[in-house]
Amino acid sequence: MFVERPGAKIYYQTTGSTGHDLFLHGPCQPALHSRMWKAQIPYLSRHFRATAMDPRGNGRSDRPLTGYDFATRYGDMLAVLDDTVRPPFAFIAFSCASMLAVRYAIDHPDRVSHLILIGAQYAQSLPAPFEDKVARVIRDDFEGWRTRLMTKAAPEPHSLKVIEDSIAWAGETVPEVYIEALQQIEKDNVYDLLGRLEVPTLILHGTRDPVVPYTHGKKFADAVPGARLVTFEGGGHSLPGREAVKVNHLIRDFVLGRAVESRSIPPTTERKAPVSTRQRTERRVLWLSSPIGLGHIQRDVAIAQALRETHPDVTVDFLAADPAARVVELAGERLHPATRLLLNETAHFEGWAGDHELHAFNALWDMDEVMAANFMVFADVVERERYDLWVGDEGWDLDYFLHENPELKGAPYAFLTDFIGMLPMRDDPQSTEFRRVCEKNAENIDHLRLHPDVRDLSVMIGDEADVLDREFGPNLPNMRTWAREHFRFSGYTYHFDPRQYADRAALRHDLGYRDGERVVLVSVGGTRVGRRLIEKVARAFTLVAPKLPDTRLLVVAGPRLDASELPTHPQIDVRPFVPHLFRHHAAADLAIVQGGLTTTMELAAFRTPFLYFPLRNHFEQQFFVSRRLERLGAGARMDYDRTTEEELATAILDHLGKPVDWREPPADGTAKAAAMLTQFLA
Repeated sequence: MFVERPGAKIYYQTTGSTGHDLFLHGPCQPALHSRMWKAQIPYLSRHFRATAMDPRGNGRSDRPLTGYDFATRYGDMLAVLDDTVRPPFAFIAFSCASMLAVRYAIDHPDRVSHLILIGAQYAQSLPAPFEDKVARVIRDDFEGWRTRLMTKAAPEPHSLKVIEDSIAWAGETVPEVYIEALQQIEKDNVYDLLGRLEVPTLILHGTRDPVVPYTHGKKFADAVPGARLVTFEGGGHSLPGREAVKVNHLIRDFVLGRAVESRSIPPTTERKAPVSTRQRTERRVLWLSSPIGLGHIQRDVAIAQALRETHPDVTVDFLAADPAARVVELAGERLHPATRLLLNETAHFEGWAGDHELHAFNALWDMDEVMAANFMVFADVVERERYDLWVGDEGWDLDYFLHENPELKGAPYAFLTDFIGMLPMRDDPQSTEFRRVCEKNAENIDHLRLHPDVRDLSVMIGDEADVLDREFGPNLPNMRTWAREHFRFSGYTYHFDPRQYADRAALRHDLGYRDGERVVLVSVGGTRVGRRLIEKVARAFTLVAPKLPDTRLLVVAGPRLDASELPTHPQIDVRPFVPHLFRHHAAADLAIVQGGLTTTMELAAFRTPFLYFPLRNHFEQQFFVSRRLERLGAGARMDYDRTTEEELATAILDHLGKPVDWREPPADGTAKAAAMLTQFLA
């Protein structure tokens, strides 16, 4: 929504429909916009009705070269408040917006219920002479200036994502706007008004804030009657992004009237997870399962069912968004009601998908907003309900935020994964991806080094030899050596017993296969990332179909691909959905798939010949899955870009029904993983 103001349209957004109104105002100078609250708004909107605005000069508001004086900015804010915010409301202000908040609370004390000021600022001074030391620097090196500013604002270790976001947001305007805004803001000072504030006030400030020094924030708090100051030891200026969980909880608790006292929060490196002293009356497990691919939830359901074979009284609640939620329900397992609140990670990944391409690391790197929102769902659940064990299967949100906030740990926690370490697609130390990968690996290593008590169990779904024998990055440890020290290995897990499908003739009869026919199965999950592979396989098959009159190509297109747009042929059978697809993996004479771990390992267990095409730029498929398959000698790896339709047609002829000679993977990993978890339920 927009409000019309002299010289500019001002953008705002309101989310949530019930509860107390909140108004979030970023810095009054246009360095950032409302996206800076991306870790707050999804959570706060579940408890309150939240409005955030873009200041003139950035975001979706207009960018005039004038109107950055206090009176005009104050008028912009008033227009938004009058248009949408219901008093009395809680005013949440960041940095120099504190001055606007103070002025408003003095002018309208009956309309403000709470003041929450982050990096509170009552005045701002700039180096002199302004033209030489500020304006010229911004004009001559705008990118370098904002890079230095935003890097300085987040001095905490492993803050690269917050810094990158801030640099990008600051680059959405022009240098002239900054220069004008800074010249105007230097005139503002509300210190003499602070003693007149009557509204309950909470101030959050970091001791290492180089933008608004902590002494400034402390002086601000001392001048406000009854103000409560929460000190973030070692914290910088970018607290909403860097300390999202604590900021969210402090805002929620203060507005809801829960006790929030002046206190000091020690840095992550010094906090220790508490030991739970609650008595168990029943055994309950909360299981967070990644919905990115169905392999996670399939193995999780299987492990949970194996767990109940030895502990039949254990209740397992799954937190798993679609499509994993449907697997939970079809399996007759319990889906926690809070699942409906989760943001969809699968949809996020599909947004990164292209033509047989998924840049998996970039998708993970850019998923911080989804991760913050989903962890807050988890945190609310465990705040209300007691569980005896938390399990996260590649729940990167749970694992990251627990290590950042170990004081929230209230139960034993087990982490499951089928790969260890992120990898760049190119070993170029100068590339952005390489730098990000090294940062993420270093952060994960530091988390376990500084907080070995957060994870009670780390399980690698696979063997030690599946971990790559290489470094995480420059000056970082060897992956396999590090994994040996921090993980236990379950071996391969399956949601079925491969031995039950040894009678292929009977299975084919149950599936409706015709006597004497051979079946080539192609399945890619039905997302747009798989469309081109299906089309290539279909065209290749038509080239050899005359030589294979007894053969049918079974195409599992998935529900999101239009089957009518795929190549047609009398021997091509296109289906949008095939229940229990793994049974077809066991029955087929040849399978053609992407390089996903679950599918390829199912085919390896069934000893079904298969061709696999790892997705372009998918580091897990390109490196980790291929490593497992090479160890087994299973499948034939193909390159999507280099394989012509004629070459694929030849490969179909060569591998159709061909006996396999690879090593049979052990099938006891599910029982082993379940046994590892039983120690927490005794």
